[in-house]
Amino acid sequence: METKNLAQSLKELRARRGMSQEYLADESKVSLRTIQRIENNESNPTGETIKRIAVALGVELNELIDSNLTNQTDDLNATIIFLKKQLSKTDKKTEIKTFENFIAILQRIKEKELTTEQLEGVESYIQYLELEKIPSFSNEIFKQKLIKFKKYLKNKLGLVPQYHYTTWAASFGIAFAIGFALQSNLDTMIEIGVLSIVLLMIGVGIIMDLRIKKQERSFRF
Repeated sequence: METKNLAQSLKELRARRGMSQEYLADESKVSLRTIQRIENNESNPTGETIKRIAVALGVELNELIDSNLTNQTDDLNATIIFLKKQLSKTDKKTEIKTFENFIAILQRIKEKELTTEQLEGVESYIQYLELEKIPSFSNEIFKQKLIKFKKYLKNKLGLVPQYHYTTWAASFGIAFAIGFALQSNLDTMIEIGVLSIVLLMIGVGIIMDLRIKKQERSFRF
């Protein structure tokens, strides 16, 4: 492609993503000088360089060639880049954990084979969350937004946390067994019965989780 077109596309995409040249250089592992030379139409980069830049911008190669093909911040890639920027600006452990969790969930959503309708729904909901409007001094709000997003994935897409039913059954069953164990002078048959019930509950939980996994609705939140 003509370097002039690449220079213009790169500038526009970088601006839409709200990324500085320094940030893009760090994310793409391409030198800052190379980024600057491309944008100034002073360089004819290799295909590998263009590929690295496209990956860092979260776009396909053809989208980098024609920046009009991309939207500003209403897709998963743009949101991941936006959250990475917020992550780089904080040193608070609680905020770091929230951003890392949010980013990880979005990346797993990208890897999951969603229908076009489901993907559009996810991206529409992300727009609804209005993450970009959160003031820089109110990062705690991102945690609330993340909770809402998780609820959306569970309620609207029917995604279920991995080992959800097994964990619930084991927790309830063990508590149930401990409660009986604290009783004195229990008959051996009763103890065996309680243990059998607990094992049955855990077994049912495992079966349900396996069914959820088979339906491809299991998800690591």
